Amino acid sequence: MSIGQNKAIARRFIQAWNAGGADILDELAAPDIIVLYAHFPEAVRGIDSFKQILSQTFTYFPDLQIMAEEPIAEGTHVVMRWNYRGTHQQGDLFGVKPSGTPVHGSGVTVYCISAGKVVEERGVADTFGLMVQLGAAPAPKRGAG
Repeated sequence: MSIGQNKAIARRFIQAWNAGGADILDELAAPDIIVLYAHFPEAVRGIDSFKQILSQTFTYFPDLQIMAEEPIAEGTHVVMRWNYRGTHQQGDLFGVKPSGTPVHGSGVTVYCISAGKVVEERGVADTFGLMVQLGAAPAPKRGAG
């Protein structure tokens, strides 16, 4: 696949994180996909396990929306910066009961694509910023100067 095709696959694939977008995995994920984010306790393996993570995420944020930035690609890898918005409407998250709090944040994901399928998704998200917005962590103090 060309770099342009890989970018298009990554742009479409990240939409799986939007509420109602999990079916994209059936189209674009390799059956043995590996998904790992810095805040995950361990790697998620396989489409069904990934769908469970998405389902859990949509429990907390049923209106979650991901906005992808311009991808950067080389060979089989695509790097995507993204932003999200959602509302904590259900489920205890970081010990915080649902409050209707709107949240936003950002992250970076690296996709590895082979034969038109995403075989690996690894990334980092601003989990601390999310915790601050939910009231689960104190806001950092800004120094003078």
